[in-house]
Amino acid sequence: MERIFNIINYIEKNMYEPIDIHDIASASNYSTYHFCRIFRSLVGDSPKEYLRKRRLTIAAERLAKGESSILNIALDCQFESHASFTRSFKQLFKLTPEQYREKSDPFRLIYKDQFSPHMLHHLQNRLVMAPEIVTRSEIKVVGVARHYQEEDLDIETLWSAFRPNVSQIVNRVGADAFGIYEEYQESDTNVGFSYICSVEVADFDHVPEGMIARTIPEHLYAVFQHKGAISFLPETLKYIWGSWLPKSNYDYVEKPDFELYAPGTQPADAEKILFLYIPVVKKA
Repeated sequence: MERIFNIINYIEKNMYEPIDIHDIASASNYSTYHFCRIFRSLVGDSPKEYLRKRRLTIAAERLAKGESSILNIALDCQFESHASFTRSFKQLFKLTPEQYREKSDPFRLIYKDQFSPHMLHHLQNRLVMAPEIVTRSEIKVVGVARHYQEEDLDIETLWSAFRPNVSQIVNRVGADAFGIYEEYQESDTNVGFSYICSVEVADFDHVPEGMIARTIPEHLYAVFQHKGAISFLPETLKYIWGSWLPKSNYDYVEKPDFELYAPGTQPADAEKILFLYIPVVKKA
């Protein structure tokens, strides 16, 4: 958590400078992919989106103070042009910079405050959710991968599309289903993700066309139960990363983490339980 807040402070101090997400991630001692997933779970936005909203908030504050040049504000906040700044400003605040400057009413805006430790108070002091620590044996899975950017993931839609195709997997074992998160690409400005809807198989002898095979290696996991609709999953993840892990006797390990859906459970079910497997290692 100290590393995460140090990074938040770094972002705040360099708000008017170009910021490379890969450099920020390296300072956290995580890969860019894992850093982005942890950051989003805690803060609620991807690093890129958090930075954009904070810059727009600072720009709005400068407008409220009476600065006249919208272009200068846009360029200071690392927007390429007046037009791109205006599009982003209106998307977030439902007003153009010109309209906001005329009204000069900060209460019309929903500011993006700097993420700070007090925002985790509820998670760290009012929720109790003890995971089960288990070693899970290696399993083979077959399924369908879908690439997405951080803001694009719709788990219910992915499972709805996958479910009719499960019957093609002839060597399925058991009735559990696995939602696996993994990285598929990185670029200068974006981080790519994959979400794999899959089921366990006995072997990889019969992988249907258009599907992929993966091996989930044997490892130690902290297993959390998420009860309720999938739409509330971000709150559970925020608890895991923001409260349980920092105070536990375990460290996170950069290996695939996954959701396990028990028989009869679907992502859209409001009262069902899914199990979140977070790879960990005992602290030395």
